[in-house]
Amino acid sequence: MFLPRASAMLALPLCLFAGSAWSHPHVWVDYGLTALFERGRVVALRQEWSFDEDFSASVLSDVAKHHGKGAFSPAEIAALKKSAFSNLRNYDYFNHVWLGDKPLSVDKEVRDFDAGLEGDRLIYRFTVVLSQPADPRAAPIHIGIWDDSYYVDVGPAKGHPPRLEGAGSEGCRARVGEDKAHPIYFGSVFPPSVQISC
Repeated sequence: MFLPRASAMLALPLCLFAGSAWSHPHVWVDYGLTALFERGRVVALRQEWSFDEDFSASVLSDVAKHHGKGAFSPAEIAALKKSAFSNLRNYDYFNHVWLGDKPLSVDKEVRDFDAGLEGDRLIYRFTVVLSQPADPRAAPIHIGIWDDSYYVDVGPAKGHPPRLEGAGSEGCRARVGEDKAHPIYFGSVFPPSVQISC
């Protein structure tokens, strides 16, 4: 059974990120990532998040009032975005991006938010925009998607390697590996990250 905070995790209210330490995650997210290029630079990160079944049921009951039948209506998608997603802007949508050793910021608003169901799992699709284009030919780009508090366990979806799309992505590659430079949860966890190099 989820803690009361868990049903509102995606809204990230109150003290979820107030520095409390958690002994283990309470929500699980598998993600797919596509880096979008323009003129040889990464400008945005298209993402698909798939939530665990229990948490999906909690959100659908509490927010969307959806019972797993058919596609979400536009009103339900709007409700999910407003009540169970938008507050993630305060945490950069769990995105951590570096060009070499230089941290990069992301825009506070995402593009193309959508939501759906795959079986019993809630799916979010959206695009995070980098505040400035990043040139992977100048230095490798590292992209991590994780919750620093480790309340939410976010990791790459198995069987869905990161992808590159757009003008100038030719000759570049993306791979997933442990990010030993940015451990989380008091240094006890090395989260996975995507490295893009050309």
